[in-house]
Amino acid sequence: MKLPCVLTCAFLLLLSSLSVAQERVTTIGIQLKPILSSEIINTGPQSQQVEDINYTITPKSGYAFGMVIRKGLTKQISLETGINYTRRSFDLRITDDQSQLDIDDNFSYVMYEIPITGLIYIQLGRKLFLNTSFGLAADFLPSDWDSGSPQHYHRSFRTSWILPSLLANVGFEYRTEKDGYFYLGFSYKRPFSNITTAKAGIYDSNQQFINESSFDILGNYLTIDLRYFFHENPEQKSSRKK
Repeated sequence: MKLPCVLTCAFLLLLSSLSVAQERVTTIGIQLKPILSSEIINTGPQSQQVEDINYTITPKSGYAFGMVIRKGLTKQISLETGINYTRRSFDLRITDDQSQLDIDDNFSYVMYEIPITGLIYIQLGRKLFLNTSFGLAADFLPSDWDSGSPQHYHRSFRTSWILPSLLANVGFEYRTEKDGYFYLGFSYKRPFSNITTAKAGIYDSNQQFINESSFDILGNYLTIDLRYFFHENPEQKSSRKK
């Protein structure tokens, strides 16, 4: 539990820096991030065979949405934080060719994310910018999750109620004079450990376990980032009276 404590301290320090920074613009935005799963980033299907029973868990589509608070420190550097609601969907398939068993189950995880990232801007035109960012996120998992049927059982046990993750992002931002900023980009998220341990099994006619498997769900994913930041005027520095 030392790492979450360190991240919490870092989060508070960065929030403090947001409050005392003196330059440029502080603005609030909204974002929607469809989640993509890919075997390239180790988020493809996971399969196990226990005796004659085949178990497969496949990450499906998901999404995250929420608000973003951006503090401009200089013309090239900003800090961002906020809060996001994240929902990730998975498919559980249990099959046995000999007994013609074929079970298809869907379940979802709900998490809340507080990110802290540092941004660097590269100006490509008068209104067009390339953004790159890197930082950390604290993911809050409110509960364990379960699903099932008279034939099978599934339960996902969270590793911890709070999990740290790495965040990286690249994208393009178009800034208007008075209508705010429009952003399109991609993000990669990698938790420091698996987010849950998913266990699945099947029952016999007396509702007793006859087979069970276990999977570590890593939680890596890519997102397409759609953001809009409201227009705000640059902050004015206050001068001290002598």
